[in-house]
Order: sequence, then C-alpha cells, then structure tokens
Amino acid sequence: MDALHHTKLTGPEITSLWTQFMADSLNLRVNTYMYNTLDSKSEDITSIFKDAIATSENNLTEIKKLLNQEGYPIPQGFTEHDVHLDAPKLYSDGLCLKFLHEMTIHGLSGYSIAITVSTRKDMRKFYEDKINDGISLYNQTIELLLSKGIYHRPPYIPSPIGIDFVKSENFFEGFFNDKRTLNGSEISNVFFNLKKSIVTKAILIGFNQVAKDKEVRKILTKGLEIKKKHIELFSQILMKDDLPAPQSWDSDVTYSTTPPFSDKLMMYLTGFLFNTAISYYGAGLGSTMRSDLIYHYERFILEDLAYAKDWANIMIKNQWLEQPPKAPDRKKIAEE
Repeated sequence: MDALHHTKLTGPEITSLWTQFMADSLNLRVNTYMYNTLDSKSEDITSIFKDAIATSENNLTEIKKLLNQEGYPIPQGFTEHDVHLDAPKLYSDGLCLKFLHEMTIHGLSGYSIAITVSTRKDMRKFYEDKINDGISLYNQTIELLLSKGIYHRPPYIPSPIGIDFVKSENFFEGFFNDKRTLNGSEISNVFFNLKKSIVTKAILIGFNQVAKDKEVRKILTKGLEIKKKHIELFSQILMKDDLPAPQSWDSDVTYSTTPPFSDKLMMYLTGFLFNTAISYYGAGLGSTMRSDLIYHYERFILEDLAYAKDWANIMIKNQWLEQPPKAPDRKKIAEE
C-alpha cells in the first residue's frame, strides 16, 4: 500500500462505498432468488446469474474491507432475512434476465459517477474494476436477450440525403400541428425511458401481488398507476411518428401471491427505480428542444418526486431507511 492509501476517504468516496454496499446487498438477494427460480433448461441464463451473484459477493467483501480500514460502520443493507428462497416463481426467466440487464445499466451509471468523485488511487482502481465487471455483464445480458429475440432494439431512422440546417422556429415547438418529428436524441431518451418504465411496471405488479402490509400495497398501486400513465404517453409520442414501442412484460408475472422478499426490500427497490427514473427523465429533459416533451418530462419528474415523498414516509415510519453518510451537525454538537 503506498502513502496515498493512508489518506482518509473523502465524503463522496465514503458515500459511494455506502451506496454501492446497499445496491450489492439488494442485488445479491434478488438475483439469488431469481437464480433459484430459473428453469433447469435455461443454462445460459443460469450461468449469467451465477456471475452476477459472485460479483455482488466479491463487491461486498471488498467494500467491507475498505470501510473497516476507515473505521466506518458497515451498513445493514439487506440480509438473508429479506429473501425467501423457497418462494414460488414470481417472474418468467425472460423477465428476470431483462431485469438483470436493466439493473446492470443502472450499475454502470453509478460506477461512472463514483470514479469521477474518487481521489484516492485504490478507490479509482476499485471503480475501474467495477466498470469492467459491469461492461462484461452488460454484454452477456444483451447478447443473450438478442439471441432469444426478446431484446427490443431502438427505432431505426433513415440516412438523410445530405447535410441540412434548422430553418424554422417550429424546431422548438411541440403543442401545434406543425411540430417537427422527433430527432435522434429525443427518440433515444423517449425509447429508453419507456423500456425502463415497462420493466418497472412488471416488477411492481409482482410486488403488489405479494406485499403483506396494506400501506405498502397502497403505495405500490399508486406507483403502478404512475408508470402506466408514463408508458401510455411515451408510447403515443413514438407512434405519432410511426416509430415502434417495445412490448409489455406484464404477462411475464406469474399468479404467485407468496412473497419472495420482505416488504422492506420491495419498497427500497421501488424507491430506487423511481429515483433513477427521475435522473433519466432529467437527461431527456436536458436533451430535447421540443416544448411538449419538455412539459411532459417536467410533469413526470414532479409526479415521481411527489411519489418519492410518500415512499420516504413509509420507509421512515417502518424504520426501513438507513441513514446515509452525512456531514456533522456542528450546531447540535455545540449545544450538547
């Protein structure tokens, strides 16, 4: 270990490790359950889930070591008490693979941010390794989805005849009949936000079937209604320009009502999916120049933020929300 490794971890570095621990402890429980429910004939999917489980286990070991070196407490995260491995199958093998693929995308986004806020050499190396692991898992999942014909490619757009420049102010308009068609960046964001919403809706359908607590089921139902509305609007936006929308995964949820996960885990994952949706909607908002899309993204973000508040109230009420790293309250300390 070189001299730089004796430098204390910064606030962002500690927070990145804490966040990564929470994510990997959740992924380990979800992926282990899904792995146990896979059809014995799905050897290709089984192999990928084995790799994902091993990756999470290795990540947790490394993070614990780094936090212990700093004298920082290990988060509780999610344990074997948050998963019931003998619960019946809740999702089809294809939906399990699709969900793993989407979570890998979220992981890669998180790793890329974490490495940019890391200063210490060992931390930068840690996230460099995580990015490489994520790329490997992303390639495995997308190749298998493609081979099975269940990966929905984004829409194609024809090559233009030549170079052109914007000539009309209606490039920015979106609420009138003369609005322009979607450009490539707008298609990308609408399509990928739609795909993520479709997978989230299917996962929430399963959670809503198996959740025990009435308040949890109530907020899951509210989340389903929000995602249904977003899916309908995103689909309409694409279809108005004769662009295909990806198919629903709703029918890939079984009839099981036996909970494979604790209400705490299901609520935490639901909050994660809504929070990441806010980030992706923000990216879509920042890249569009059509006024109707700007309006829709702003409205969706506000709806998801309002939902996040209701979600947080239930998490806090049930003592399910661990306190992330934060700055000391010097005023409070001085008054003690």
